[in-house]
Amino acid sequence: MDIDNPFDRRLENVKRMPPGMRSASIDLTDTLDLCWAAAQAVFGKAARPEHALQLLPMFMQRAASEDQRQQAEARAQTAGASTPPAAKKRSRPTA
Repeated sequence: MDIDNPFDRRLENVKRMPPGMRSASIDLTDTLDLCWAAAQAVFGKAARPEHALQLLPMFMQRAASEDQRQQAEARAQTAGASTPPAAKKRSRPTA
């Protein structure tokens, strides 16, 4: 994608877009651009925009799976950190 492009110019002009929408728009556009690069890498000059559009759901699914894995890992670490250490067993005096 060119540095000077309609998407970036539009983002610059739209000041009242909610931050989440702005971030999602940028992420989606960057991912689509990456899909286009992947299609070109595989199909060379025969690559078509449709190839990138077909790759997009696979990229998004993979990203969502990775996000879920990272969240589960963070929850597991948090749960482990908040669990108090097990009490030590008292040894009985031997007679």
